[in-house]
Amino acid sequence: MHIKRYILLVITLLVAAACSTEDLSLAERPHEGPVKVGFWVSDSQSETRTQINEDGHSVSWSPQDKVALWAKDANGAYIFQNQKFSLWFRAANSSKAYFATDLASPMTEGQYTYYACYPYPQSVNGTVATFSIPSTQDGKAAGGADIMVAQGSGEELKMLITPKDPADEESKGDYLVKDGVNLSMRHLVHALRFYVPQAHWGFGDEQIERIVFTMPSNNEGGTISGTVTADVSSGDGGLKMTANGSSTISLNLAQTIGKSMADTSTGEVAYDYAFATIMPGTYQGTLNAKVYSQTKASSVAVSFNSREMKAGHITPVGLNCSNVVDPCILRFVYSGNNLGEDIIAVRINYKDENGNSQVLPITPIEQFAKEGGSYDVDLTDWDVENQFAALRSVLTNQVVTVDYESEHALVSQAVTLPIIAQSGLYEIPLTVPYLFFEDFSRLNGYDFYGGNVSSTRKGSTTINDTFFYSGWTGSQTSGKKGTAIRIRTRNETTWAFYNGRVDSAPISGLKDGASVNVVVEFDYNAVTEESGDDCMSFSYGYTTTQGPIEAYWWYRPLIGSQTGGQHIENAVTLPLSSSSNMTGYGDDVYPDSYYSIKDFTIKSCTNKHRLSWEPLASGATNHLANSKNHWLYLDNIKVRIESE
Repeated sequence: MHIKRYILLVITLLVAAACSTEDLSLAERPHEGPVKVGFWVSDSQSETRTQINEDGHSVSWSPQDKVALWAKDANGAYIFQNQKFSLWFRAANSSKAYFATDLASPMTEGQYTYYACYPYPQSVNGTVATFSIPSTQDGKAAGGADIMVAQGSGEELKMLITPKDPADEESKGDYLVKDGVNLSMRHLVHALRFYVPQAHWGFGDEQIERIVFTMPSNNEGGTISGTVTADVSSGDGGLKMTANGSSTISLNLAQTIGKSMADTSTGEVAYDYAFATIMPGTYQGTLNAKVYSQTKASSVAVSFNSREMKAGHITPVGLNCSNVVDPCILRFVYSGNNLGEDIIAVRINYKDENGNSQVLPITPIEQFAKEGGSYDVDLTDWDVENQFAALRSVLTNQVVTVDYESEHALVSQAVTLPIIAQSGLYEIPLTVPYLFFEDFSRLNGYDFYGGNVSSTRKGSTTINDTFFYSGWTGSQTSGKKGTAIRIRTRNETTWAFYNGRVDSAPISGLKDGASVNVVVEFDYNAVTEESGDDCMSFSYGYTTTQGPIEAYWWYRPLIGSQTGGQHIENAVTLPLSSSSNMTGYGDDVYPDSYYSIKDFTIKSCTNKHRLSWEPLASGATNHLANSKNHWLYLDNIKVRIESE
């Protein structure tokens, strides 16, 4: 890639007729419905943007690229704003690309002022667009790391009709464009081009996979990446840092780089580059970088003496990696999300060398919380000071708490860190937990009138968290250590029914004031002392009542009847006539397998909601002539926020 004082991209908007040596034409006839229009992006300056190719010099547009366009008529009214144009195809054997969109109707004939920007903005307010200079990049200046604006004038865009297959980007040939409007796209960011001279290479046969660098302060607020805004209608865009500013950028290289070597016959250097885009400004001080290959690392410092790094310019940065060490990296790997809602923050809570509580936020969250996302904590004992190196012995095998926050929820999990040696890569998978989860693996075991005691019933007695998990309550229930729980219901012929019930702790993972739909799953099985079918069912539902809730009971003495407690609220009742595959029962007998409920939905759930279960003696078989116990078993309870 040539280094120029200014880097310009010529965008030719297709506004009149276009043709090729084959059958491409424009329709010059009335058209009332949606129309497809587009524009060319040419590489006449050989310094466009987006993806830097393998040779490190030429560029091409990436398939996912999108450009936004504004069109203002002669009266100052916007015909469209922030209209998304997507890459349609790239011309064969050319760096030219064609972007297209569908308009709801043709534009009125006339002269227009056009504004454009790349990438497609995160949001807009009039002509002020919001972008991000990512704090994690891939070394190719691709994927929207570059930011550009353009403006120009011309006629209305006209409908394009072509018989060519837009999916076959290699068979387009050259398109002749006339009566076009040229927009000069101006780069708003500065680019750093990292390379390692052969004389300063210490990685042996390995390639560089990652570069993490921190820039010194500048006159634009001291940050190089973050959320920025630009006015697409202004000449230079007026790039401003507005939020999430950081002085550090991580380059997780999409294509590894090696040493830059000179040709022994010509003396010309074949450079191997990694690019980073940063906020323009005048930088005074030292760039500190950590450079990693597969098994080695190097710490590098590069001094800048009031170096002005202008928008649209490139600064070569040679790295001296002759001294290498064996790195020690703690890598937190994103391994999925069971919450049902995107997370907006992850915080690792740990103890430092003095036993004080510390919080390590994982940033940027949008780079971590995606497939293949990760976050590194460098514990390497560098020659220069490393704030985390002293933590290596403290963090080894430490149980830390990881907090995950979403729009409506805040959930946590305990994670045991590995035993950390002097060097090595230690990966810790982090899976965002369910909003609510219980598999009873922490259960110590209990029995509160829920066991195999046929003569005992406690219809009017409840239990509290003294006997169970904090916040859970129940009647006639027992649980086997580390396994599952069960709930007992007893009938005494037709004269009495003493139900059991269990109510979970509140779904406290939801934030105060949050109200969302949730999906509940749980496993169940059942068994009865009665030999006949159709003698048992169970109900599941939810309540917002807090504290112990008395289970329903009823019996009929010689005169009248008495009743107390209550059935569970919002109940769904499921017959269990043929559900059980259990062949026996007993205080130590729990199911080998379970059946599942997967579609239990609670609308407008809050952090006051609790889950409820109640087994029922039912049917009309011979259990009505006997006194019998019936048990419902529960395990693997999962609650997630319903996806929209």
